[in-house]
Amino acid sequence: MGRRTPLVGRESELARLDAALERAADGCGGIVLLCGEAGIGKSRLAAAGVADVAAVLRGAATEGSAVPYGPIVDALRSRLRTDPLALGECGTLLPHLALLLPELGEPAAETERATIFEAVRCALAHLAHLAAEQPLALLLDDLQWSDETTLELLAALAGPLQEMPVLVVGAYRSDGLPRQHRLRWLRNELRRGGRLEELSLDPLDRDGVGALLEALLPEPPSPSLARAIHDRTMGSPFFVEELVAALQLREALRPGKRGLELADEDDVPLPDTVREAVLVATSTLSEEARTAAEAAAVAGQQLDLAMVAELSSAGGLAELIEHGLLEERGPGRAAFRHALAQEALYSEVPWMRRRELHRRLAEALAAADGSRLEVATHWRGAADEPAARAALVEAAQRSEKLQAHRDAARAAGEALELWPEEEDDELRRATLERFARCAQLAGEMAEAAKGWRELAASCAAREDGLGYAQAQRQLAGVQDLLGERDAAFATRRLAAEAFAAGGEPIEAALERLAMADHHRRSARYREAIELAEVAVAEVTAAGRNDLRARLLGLQGVAEAKGGDYEAGLASVRAGLALALEEDLTPVAAELYQRLSLVLYDGADYRQAEEALDTALGLCRTDGSADTEVACVTCLVYVLRERGEWSRAEELGRELIEGETAVWVAEGLIGAIHAFQGKLASARRLLGSSRAVSSAVGHYNMYVDSTTGLAIVAAAEGLDDEASRYCRELLARWERSEDHHYAVWGMRWAATYFAGRGDRDGLAACTEALSRMASDGGHPDALAALAQALGELALLEGEATTASEHLGRAVELHRSLAIPHERAQVELRAGVALAAAGEREEALERLSDAYRCARKLGAGPLASAAAQQVAALGESVAQRLGSRAAAAADGGAQLTRRELEVLRHVAVGRTNKEIAQELFISQRTVDMHVRNLLGKLDCRSRVEASHRAGELGLLDA
Repeated sequence: MGRRTPLVGRESELARLDAALERAADGCGGIVLLCGEAGIGKSRLAAAGVADVAAVLRGAATEGSAVPYGPIVDALRSRLRTDPLALGECGTLLPHLALLLPELGEPAAETERATIFEAVRCALAHLAHLAAEQPLALLLDDLQWSDETTLELLAALAGPLQEMPVLVVGAYRSDGLPRQHRLRWLRNELRRGGRLEELSLDPLDRDGVGALLEALLPEPPSPSLARAIHDRTMGSPFFVEELVAALQLREALRPGKRGLELADEDDVPLPDTVREAVLVATSTLSEEARTAAEAAAVAGQQLDLAMVAELSSAGGLAELIEHGLLEERGPGRAAFRHALAQEALYSEVPWMRRRELHRRLAEALAAADGSRLEVATHWRGAADEPAARAALVEAAQRSEKLQAHRDAARAAGEALELWPEEEDDELRRATLERFARCAQLAGEMAEAAKGWRELAASCAAREDGLGYAQAQRQLAGVQDLLGERDAAFATRRLAAEAFAAGGEPIEAALERLAMADHHRRSARYREAIELAEVAVAEVTAAGRNDLRARLLGLQGVAEAKGGDYEAGLASVRAGLALALEEDLTPVAAELYQRLSLVLYDGADYRQAEEALDTALGLCRTDGSADTEVACVTCLVYVLRERGEWSRAEELGRELIEGETAVWVAEGLIGAIHAFQGKLASARRLLGSSRAVSSAVGHYNMYVDSTTGLAIVAAAEGLDDEASRYCRELLARWERSEDHHYAVWGMRWAATYFAGRGDRDGLAACTEALSRMASDGGHPDALAALAQALGELALLEGEATTASEHLGRAVELHRSLAIPHERAQVELRAGVALAAAGEREEALERLSDAYRCARKLGAGPLASAAAQQVAALGESVAQRLGSRAAAAADGGAQLTRRELEVLRHVAVGRTNKEIAQELFISQRTVDMHVRNLLGKLDCRSRVEASHRAGELGLLDA
């Protein structure tokens, strides 16, 4: 009879499996992972946990043969062997499932990854339905050897399984699992979704080993025997079982006073390893069974009985099953009782015999159209590298067809490693291209870059200019995704030159378009214009009006930002007119977005918003997704500048949730939070945006995030940090060709430096603003320069001159729709007028600043205006209202009721107690507490109480 290790000391794990099965029976399935060292009994526990209480499907991965969807296919196929029509109700998804299971009929000509995932989900749902009153249990063994697509499929199924009567139990070895193994990613994905349920099986302790020995032996073991076996096996149940079998075979046990003990501890040594114990236990097999064991061990952990019988004998296999070395796994299939047994037997097969068996298995599998990865594994075992390489190439092709890009890249990479250097033929280049393409689609960008780079070198060596250009184009795309923008630019230059030399001017122009856009984002506008002009000439000669329109739009943006606003506006409008005339909807959408860039660069935010609304309408009709994202990010910026902060944040949050342009949205929202006084969230968002914008060389977002962080640091009293950010902003502007975008940052920095008495910093900002105002002549640049000159005069004690300059800035802002900046200018104008002795005019300016800031929700700015009113001896409450009085006290614009609630919160009262005290509903108190926490930028009642104390808001 075959041996089976009893389940000893696993009661808690079985209880947790039972609970998971009960949830699955109620329609709330999921995934349970079992992990532990080799020989710990994971698969045995899984099988015992679901036996008799679930409809069980079982699959496993095989070492060295990571077939796409392998364990899942193995499990589904086990059902098809007993019921060929079991999946016949999968409807339109059946052809996609047939790509994995050819026995289902004609496969789909094309598919997508998501469709295959849905087909597998549908198959499991249907099989669960057939299981009737029992849940469906899917046992997947040895996931440490699984293909990566299966693990990605499990991550995708985790959510749907929670609404299905299906429990997936995946077992894997935890010892020696590489750091980059995809299982670690799966565990992280499940944890992030709150769906990770993992049972970690530890080795048995001495008592556990003793209990296991009692179950395995005909008589109780003595304490000394239990101690000796525990020390030798380190608590591995499989090793314990094999060791007991070896001792019984040697008749090395005898009854003692306290139970069975070693017959003679000096003469009968214990086997030192699992391998030795397995070999001792199999030493009584017949010659026929030993021959079958060799063939089975070479075939692998999972094996086809008929195929192995052809290499040995059916009788020998039957003896292995009777002995317990093999377990039947459905019709015609078997598996070693444990992988360690297969490994031990494989190591004993003579080398020449092993090669011959691998060769015959490879031929048989290939003839049966088996897994090409498994075929390749056997050809490698047979030391036939050319045949292994051919099988791997075919495996990569099949995996790519199944959208298993990560597995396709791995198979192609292994094939390339077997390729002799002197054989640089067409098939090798096709395999290189497949490797790079699939690695890129799998997100393995470093590997993709290596592949495209090697393909480019191969094409160059064969003087294939267009192949070289295409490879360089793909490499540049990968470098862009890696954030290596300068490297991508250099690579695109090589691609453009090769395309041009190969008689492909349109392709060359496309690369120059991308290069010009790179310069535009980096604020190198002259170079962007030069590239665009060359490309315009190329596409005009070729009659490609779509590209000509796009290039004119980009050229116009560079011209406007480079200081020639009118020429830039004319170029963009010319491109837009051409796109509309030719009925090029996607191009027109892009051109409207470009037009908005020029318009808001000229501080015409109303028309910029109109242009963006038009662009978004075209995108949703027949436009590019990338253009739509660009339009939304621009619209968030425009709405921020126009003071529509709620709508701006709403759109920005949608971008973040959609994981598109996240760092841009974070920077724009972060600045709004800085204006509102939400300093903690502002710092987090702005810091994230600045890190990415600095890495990728995005000038505009670097300016935004750096200025925002300076505002946050100043509000937190970190003056050295704020000064550092301002100087970094100045340095970055000096290296650019920007003539406008940094205006708002320079204007704020000028006021900040003035407040600290930093004449050098203020002078540097004033010089920068002077150059921007001179080159561009935009009203907001002129207003910012007037403000800087006013700050300089105020610092020098020339209050009258300061008030004149700042008054000029206020007048210029009357025609601009930039309310937050206008309120800042009015505040500074009020301060200057007060210094000049013009009290009433100062109060009027400060009142305007307060009202504008309050309407925007700019708490810090409103508080500053109210405090300046108070500094003039004016009753803030009478002049501006009770809210302003609170703001003047640093109250973050808390209402009178919110202040009352805050004072009760500070003494520890609950919302219910506060409601009773103030004769209002508890729901109203809940609302006031939420509001005051938001206004004070606090996360808890305790933090709000401390903040209120710091601001002096707790005085009666």
